[in-house]
Amino acid sequence: MKKIIILIVLLLVAMSVYGQSRGLITLDDAIFNAALQIQDGLRNGSRIIVYQFQSQNSRLSEYVLRELFDILVNFRSFTVLDRTSQEVINDELNYQYNTSAGMISDESLADITRRLGAQAIITGSLDDTGDEYRFRIRVIGTETTAADVSYVGRISKNDRRITAFLGREAGFTDNLGTGALNILLGLGSYIQGDISGGLTITAGYALSAGLFIVEAAFLDWDSQFVGVPATIGVATLGITLVYGFVRPFIYTRTPRLAHVIDNFKPEIVMSPNNRDLGLQITYTINY
Repeated sequence: MKKIIILIVLLLVAMSVYGQSRGLITLDDAIFNAALQIQDGLRNGSRIIVYQFQSQNSRLSEYVLRELFDILVNFRSFTVLDRTSQEVINDELNYQYNTSAGMISDESLADITRRLGAQAIITGSLDDTGDEYRFRIRVIGTETTAADVSYVGRISKNDRRITAFLGREAGFTDNLGTGALNILLGLGSYIQGDISGGLTITAGYALSAGLFIVEAAFLDWDSQFVGVPATIGVATLGITLVYGFVRPFIYTRTPRLAHVIDNFKPEIVMSPNNRDLGLQITYTINY
Protein backbone atom coordinates (compact mmCIF):
# COMPACT_ATOMS: atom_id res chain seq x y z
CA MET A 1 0.00 0.00 0.00
CA LYS A 2 2.81 2.39 0.91
CA LYS A 3 4.60 1.69 -2.39
CA ILE A 4 1.41 2.42 -4.36
CA ILE A 5 0.97 5.78 -2.58
CA ILE A 6 4.60 6.72 -3.26
CA LEU A 7 4.25 5.79 -6.95
CA ILE A 8 1.11 7.91 -7.25
CA VAL A 9 2.86 10.91 -5.68
CA LEU A 10 5.84 10.51 -8.03
CA LEU A 11 3.50 10.30 -11.03
CA LEU A 12 1.70 13.48 -10.00
CA VAL A 13 4.99 15.32 -9.53
CA ALA A 14 6.19 14.16 -12.96
CA MET A 15 2.99 15.41 -14.58
CA SER A 16 3.42 18.75 -12.84
CA VAL A 17 6.97 19.04 -14.16
CA TYR A 18 5.65 18.29 -17.66
CA GLY A 19 3.12 21.10 -17.31
CA GLN A 20 5.85 23.57 -16.41
CA SER A 21 8.38 22.27 -18.95
CA ARG A 22 6.32 23.64 -21.83
CA GLY A 23 8.18 26.85 -21.16
CA LEU A 24 5.17 29.17 -21.47
CA ILE A 25 5.43 32.39 -19.47
CA THR A 26 3.34 35.52 -19.03
CA LEU A 27 3.83 38.73 -21.00
CA ASP A 28 5.07 40.54 -17.87
CA ASP A 29 7.58 37.76 -17.20
CA ALA A 30 8.78 37.95 -20.81
CA ILE A 31 9.35 41.71 -20.52
CA PHE A 32 11.28 41.29 -17.28
CA ASN A 33 13.35 38.38 -18.62
CA ALA A 34 14.22 40.43 -21.71
CA ALA A 35 15.35 43.29 -19.47
CA LEU A 36 17.56 40.90 -17.50
CA GLN A 37 19.13 39.60 -20.71
CA ILE A 38 19.74 43.17 -21.88
CA GLN A 39 21.40 43.92 -18.55
CA ASP A 40 23.65 40.88 -18.93
CA GLY A 41 24.45 41.56 -22.58
CA LEU A 42 25.34 45.28 -22.49
CA ARG A 43 28.07 47.14 -20.68
CA ASN A 44 27.11 49.07 -17.58
CA GLY A 45 26.70 52.74 -18.33
CA SER A 46 25.63 52.20 -21.95
CA ARG A 47 23.32 54.80 -23.46
CA ILE A 48 20.28 53.03 -24.93
CA ILE A 49 16.92 53.79 -26.53
CA VAL A 50 13.82 51.61 -26.14
CA TYR A 51 12.50 52.46 -29.56
CA GLN A 52 9.94 50.17 -31.18
CA PHE A 53 7.73 47.14 -30.50
CA GLN A 54 5.42 45.64 -33.13
CA SER A 55 2.21 43.78 -32.24
CA GLN A 56 -1.42 43.49 -33.34
CA ASN A 57 -2.45 46.35 -31.07
CA SER A 58 -0.83 49.78 -30.59
CA ARG A 59 -1.86 49.92 -26.92
CA LEU A 60 -0.21 46.57 -26.33
CA SER A 61 2.98 47.78 -28.05
CA GLU A 62 2.97 50.96 -25.98
CA TYR A 63 2.51 48.91 -22.79
CA VAL A 64 5.54 46.74 -23.58
CA LEU A 65 7.68 49.78 -24.39
CA ARG A 66 6.70 51.57 -21.16
CA GLU A 67 7.25 48.51 -18.99
CA LEU A 68 10.62 47.73 -20.55
CA PHE A 69 11.67 51.38 -20.29
CA ASP A 70 10.74 51.56 -16.58
CA ILE A 71 12.48 48.28 -15.71
CA LEU A 72 15.70 49.28 -17.47
CA VAL A 73 15.67 52.69 -15.80
CA ASN A 74 15.19 51.11 -12.38
CA PHE A 75 18.09 48.73 -12.98
CA ARG A 76 20.30 51.85 -12.91
CA SER A 77 22.81 50.07 -15.12
CA PHE A 78 22.22 52.20 -18.23
CA THR A 79 21.39 55.68 -19.37
CA VAL A 80 17.99 55.19 -20.98
CA LEU A 81 17.16 58.07 -23.35
CA ASP A 82 13.66 59.50 -23.03
CA ARG A 83 10.82 59.82 -25.54
CA THR A 84 12.15 63.12 -26.89
CA SER A 85 15.05 61.23 -28.43
CA GLN A 86 12.63 58.68 -29.87
CA GLU A 87 10.62 61.45 -31.51
CA VAL A 88 13.79 62.77 -33.15
CA ILE A 89 14.42 59.30 -34.60
CA ASN A 90 10.82 59.10 -35.84
CA ASP A 91 11.09 62.48 -37.58
CA GLU A 92 14.37 61.54 -39.23
CA LEU A 93 13.10 58.13 -40.32
CA ASN A 94 9.93 59.65 -41.77
CA TYR A 95 12.06 62.08 -43.76
CA GLN A 96 14.34 59.33 -45.07
CA TYR A 97 11.42 57.03 -45.88
CA ASN A 98 9.66 59.75 -47.87
CA THR A 99 12.80 60.70 -49.80
CA SER A 100 14.14 57.23 -50.59
CA ALA A 101 12.84 53.97 -51.97
CA GLY A 102 12.29 50.94 -49.80
CA MET A 103 12.31 50.34 -46.05
CA ILE A 104 14.72 51.89 -43.57
CA SER A 105 17.64 49.55 -42.91
CA ASP A 106 19.17 48.64 -39.55
CA GLU A 107 22.24 50.59 -40.65
CA SER A 108 20.22 53.80 -41.14
CA LEU A 109 18.42 53.31 -37.85
CA ALA A 110 21.71 52.72 -36.04
CA ASP A 111 23.29 55.74 -37.71
CA ILE A 112 20.52 58.08 -36.54
CA THR A 113 20.64 56.59 -33.04
CA ARG A 114 24.42 57.01 -32.91
CA ARG A 115 24.08 60.69 -33.79
CA LEU A 116 21.91 61.08 -30.70
CA GLY A 117 24.74 59.68 -28.60
CA ALA A 118 23.19 56.27 -28.00
CA GLN A 119 25.19 53.06 -28.17
CA ALA A 120 22.28 50.66 -28.67
CA ILE A 121 18.67 50.69 -29.82
CA ILE A 122 16.03 48.21 -28.63
CA THR A 123 13.28 46.87 -30.86
CA GLY A 124 10.92 43.92 -30.59
CA SER A 125 7.75 42.17 -31.73
CA LEU A 126 4.98 39.85 -30.64
CA ASP A 127 4.23 37.16 -33.24
CA ASP A 128 1.18 34.89 -33.27
CA THR A 129 2.40 31.40 -34.20
CA GLY A 130 -1.02 29.76 -33.97
CA ASP A 131 -0.83 27.93 -30.64
CA GLU A 132 1.24 30.50 -28.75
CA TYR A 133 2.86 33.93 -29.00
CA ARG A 134 6.56 34.53 -29.60
CA PHE A 135 7.87 37.58 -27.76
CA ARG A 136 11.08 38.86 -29.36
CA ILE A 137 13.46 41.60 -28.25
CA ARG A 138 16.56 42.62 -30.18
CA VAL A 139 19.28 45.11 -29.22
CA ILE A 140 21.22 46.60 -32.15
CA GLY A 141 24.63 48.12 -31.45
CA THR A 142 25.06 51.48 -33.17
CA GLU A 143 28.76 50.93 -33.83
CA THR A 144 28.55 47.48 -35.43
CA THR A 145 24.83 47.48 -36.48
CA ALA A 146 24.87 43.87 -35.27
CA ALA A 147 22.47 42.35 -32.76
CA ASP A 148 24.19 42.57 -29.37
CA VAL A 149 21.30 40.90 -27.51
CA SER A 150 18.45 38.71 -28.73
CA TYR A 151 15.69 37.35 -26.50
CA VAL A 152 12.75 35.07 -27.39
CA GLY A 153 9.98 34.11 -24.96
CA ARG A 154 6.98 31.82 -25.47
CA ILE A 155 3.66 33.15 -24.17
CA SER A 156 0.30 31.38 -23.83
CA LYS A 157 -2.53 32.39 -26.16
CA ASN A 158 -4.64 32.84 -23.01
CA ASP A 159 -2.30 35.33 -21.34
CA ARG A 160 -4.64 37.71 -19.52
CA ARG A 161 -2.59 40.84 -20.27
CA ILE A 162 -2.58 40.17 -24.02
CA THR A 163 -6.25 39.17 -24.14
CA ALA A 164 -7.14 42.39 -22.29
CA PHE A 165 -5.41 44.50 -24.94
CA LEU A 166 -6.71 42.47 -27.87
CA GLY A 167 -10.27 42.54 -26.50
CA ARG A 168 -10.60 38.76 -26.35
CA GLU A 169 -11.56 36.79 -23.25
CA ALA A 170 -11.57 33.07 -22.80
CA GLY A 171 -15.11 31.73 -23.13
CA PHE A 172 -17.00 29.51 -20.70
CA THR A 173 -16.03 26.36 -22.60
CA ASP A 174 -12.34 27.35 -22.63
CA ASN A 175 -12.34 27.98 -18.88
CA LEU A 176 -14.22 24.74 -18.24
CA GLY A 177 -11.63 22.80 -20.24
CA THR A 178 -8.82 24.49 -18.32
CA GLY A 179 -10.55 23.59 -15.05
CA ALA A 180 -10.82 19.96 -16.13
CA LEU A 181 -7.11 19.86 -16.98
CA ASN A 182 -6.36 21.31 -13.55
CA ILE A 183 -7.26 17.92 -12.10
CA LEU A 184 -3.82 16.89 -13.40
CA LEU A 185 -1.87 18.88 -10.82
CA GLY A 186 -2.87 22.26 -12.24
CA LEU A 187 -1.82 21.42 -15.81
CA GLY A 188 -4.60 23.58 -17.28
CA SER A 189 -3.40 26.69 -15.45
CA TYR A 190 0.21 26.07 -16.48
CA ILE A 191 -0.87 25.83 -20.14
CA GLN A 192 -2.96 28.98 -19.73
CA GLY A 193 0.12 30.82 -18.49
CA ASP A 194 -1.30 31.17 -14.97
CA ILE A 195 1.80 30.00 -13.09
CA SER A 196 0.59 31.20 -9.67
CA GLY A 197 -2.65 29.26 -10.04
CA GLY A 198 -0.86 26.16 -11.28
CA LEU A 199 1.62 26.20 -8.41
CA THR A 200 -1.20 26.69 -5.89
CA ILE A 201 -3.05 23.66 -7.24
CA THR A 202 0.13 21.57 -7.34
CA ALA A 203 0.88 22.56 -3.76
CA GLY A 204 -2.64 21.56 -2.72
CA TYR A 205 -2.23 18.10 -4.23
CA ALA A 206 1.25 17.72 -2.72
CA LEU A 207 0.01 18.74 0.74
CA SER A 208 -2.93 16.34 0.51
CA ALA A 209 -0.67 13.47 -0.65
CA GLY A 210 1.82 14.23 2.13
CA LEU A 211 -0.92 14.05 4.75
CA PHE A 212 -2.11 10.69 3.41
CA ILE A 213 1.48 9.39 3.52
CA VAL A 214 1.85 10.58 7.12
CA GLU A 215 -1.38 8.79 8.03
CA ALA A 216 -0.41 5.54 6.31
CA ALA A 217 3.29 5.34 7.07
CA PHE A 218 4.03 7.11 10.32
CA LEU A 219 1.03 6.78 12.64
CA ASP A 220 0.25 3.70 14.71
CA TRP A 221 -3.36 2.65 15.12
CA ASP A 222 -3.29 3.51 18.82
CA SER A 223 -1.90 7.02 18.22
CA GLN A 224 -4.04 9.93 19.38
CA PHE A 225 -3.55 11.55 15.97
CA VAL A 226 -4.94 8.65 13.90
CA GLY A 227 -7.39 9.98 11.34
CA VAL A 228 -6.38 13.64 11.75
CA PRO A 229 -3.91 13.86 8.80
CA ALA A 230 -6.25 11.86 6.55
CA THR A 231 -9.22 14.08 7.42
CA ILE A 232 -7.25 17.25 6.71
CA GLY A 233 -5.89 15.60 3.54
CA VAL A 234 -9.40 14.85 2.25
CA ALA A 235 -10.49 18.42 3.02
CA THR A 236 -7.40 19.84 1.29
CA LEU A 237 -7.97 17.63 -1.75
CA GLY A 238 -11.60 18.75 -2.01
CA ILE A 239 -10.67 22.43 -1.72
CA THR A 240 -7.93 21.97 -4.33
CA LEU A 241 -10.33 20.30 -6.79
CA VAL A 242 -12.90 23.08 -6.39
CA TYR A 243 -10.22 25.75 -6.67
CA GLY A 244 -8.83 24.10 -9.80
CA PHE A 245 -12.21 24.39 -11.54
CA VAL A 246 -12.90 27.93 -10.35
CA ARG A 247 -9.41 29.35 -10.91
CA PRO A 248 -9.62 29.78 -14.73
CA PHE A 249 -12.77 31.91 -14.41
CA ILE A 250 -11.14 34.06 -11.71
CA TYR A 251 -7.90 34.40 -13.64
CA THR A 252 -9.35 35.46 -16.99
CA ARG A 253 -12.16 37.69 -15.74
CA THR A 254 -11.10 39.08 -12.35
CA PRO A 255 -7.30 39.49 -12.21
CA ARG A 256 -7.46 41.56 -9.02
CA LEU A 257 -9.37 38.83 -7.18
CA ALA A 258 -6.85 36.30 -8.47
CA HIS A 259 -4.07 38.43 -6.98
CA VAL A 260 -5.83 38.49 -3.60
CA ILE A 261 -6.30 34.72 -3.62
CA ASP A 262 -2.64 34.21 -4.53
CA ASN A 263 -1.63 35.91 -1.28
CA PHE A 264 -3.54 33.50 0.96
CA LYS A 265 -1.14 30.93 2.40
CA PRO A 266 -2.59 27.87 4.19
CA GLU A 267 -0.35 25.83 6.45
CA ILE A 268 -0.60 23.05 9.04
CA VAL A 269 0.21 24.21 12.59
CA MET A 270 0.20 22.70 16.06
CA SER A 271 -2.14 24.07 18.71
CA PRO A 272 -0.56 25.77 21.79
CA ASN A 273 -0.83 22.53 23.78
CA ASN A 274 0.94 20.60 20.98
CA ARG A 275 -1.81 17.97 20.94
CA ASP A 276 -3.93 18.95 17.98
CA LEU A 277 -3.27 19.80 14.33
CA GLY A 278 -5.05 22.69 12.68
CA LEU A 279 -5.22 24.53 9.34
CA GLN A 280 -4.08 28.16 9.51
CA ILE A 281 -4.55 30.73 6.73
CA THR A 282 -2.35 33.80 6.56
CA TYR A 283 -2.47 36.75 4.18
CA THR A 284 0.38 38.84 2.85
CA ILE A 285 -0.11 42.38 1.56
CA ASN A 286 2.37 43.48 -1.10
CA TYR A 287 2.92 47.22 -1.59
